[in-house]
Amino acid sequence: DHWNRKKVLVITNALRGLLVLGFPFVEHNLALLLLLCFTIASITQFFVPAEAASLPKIVREKDLLRANSLFIFTMYASFIVGYSGSAPVITAFGNNGPYFVTAFMFALATLLVSLLPVMKAEKRSEVPFKHVLRTTQKEISSNLRIIRGNRNLSYPILQITLTQATIGVLVALAPALSLALLHEPLKNAAHVLIIPAGIGLVAGIASVGYIVTKITKVRLMATGFVFAASSLMLLGLTGALNKPIHGHTLVSNSVVAVIVATLVLILGFMNALISSSAQTILQENTTDDTRGKVFGALGMAINIAATLPILFAGILASLSSVTRVIFGIGSGLLIYALYQFATVRKHEALEQEYSKSESQKQRK
Repeated sequence: DHWNRKKVLVITNALRGLLVLGFPFVEHNLALLLLLCFTIASITQFFVPAEAASLPKIVREKDLLRANSLFIFTMYASFIVGYSGSAPVITAFGNNGPYFVTAFMFALATLLVSLLPVMKAEKRSEVPFKHVLRTTQKEISSNLRIIRGNRNLSYPILQITLTQATIGVLVALAPALSLALLHEPLKNAAHVLIIPAGIGLVAGIASVGYIVTKITKVRLMATGFVFAASSLMLLGLTGALNKPIHGHTLVSNSVVAVIVATLVLILGFMNALISSSAQTILQENTTDDTRGKVFGALGMAINIAATLPILFAGILASLSSVTRVIFGIGSGLLIYALYQFATVRKHEALEQEYSKSESQKQRK
């Protein structure tokens, strides 16, 4: 919020591109490897809020939802392409190939963001780096007060955080889940666990613009959470369908695969609706000089929420079973989702109040 966001995007991309080239030199030294990963992750914490805060500066307000939908899609699509493309890159260029390809991607990203317009916060002057360090505590306290005092900020932050935490758990447990549900290693089950999720994301992105003309973004998030939580619970129960009972299974593996693919598709669809709606509400309810701080807090919340459940989910899955863990997570989310759905009118009233105040400001 203090610096030109374009400059932040250019510098962070360039630095990460250079640092990635260091991996071949430290891959046999665990301490240096961890330090390099930590440094890249720390730099990313500057990039992410600057990126999210830049969207409202380069996109018209009426197009924000569509822009966020595309943003969510490209983010997850890049993960899918990256994971699936790493093996061919290693085959073609050797073990260090992915590092050079990634460095090239960062260089290309640096070039592309350098073409963006200057994006300084309207009410802030640039602050030297040494002063930013000195005022960090003050900024964090101010940020927490802003978020706690505005339900239009705390509510979508909570929704996105829970969504990302759930995705983190699913990604961490995906190999065990593939074996438990499909009796196949994950690399052989992409057509059941990965491709349907991508199709669901695309379908959600394509339809979110139309859906929000029928219901509010708040109600859309609440409804999406109910369906997503229910799908998680059903996914956990699916493992019982092809377990042998007296030498026989209730349904064949191919039927289980269809059920799993359908549930994963629903999860991808609902994730697109929830994430794009929540991020749009955040951007609509932040001012230009606070937007970076709010998205920085969101990034911190996502990192914490995505790390802790993954640790506990792995431990629980080893003590019990991965399907029971998924069912338990789905049950907890469903209780939360039903509560949010019951109170959705209160959140809709807050959103409408914001819309009225904004229209009054525009008339003035």
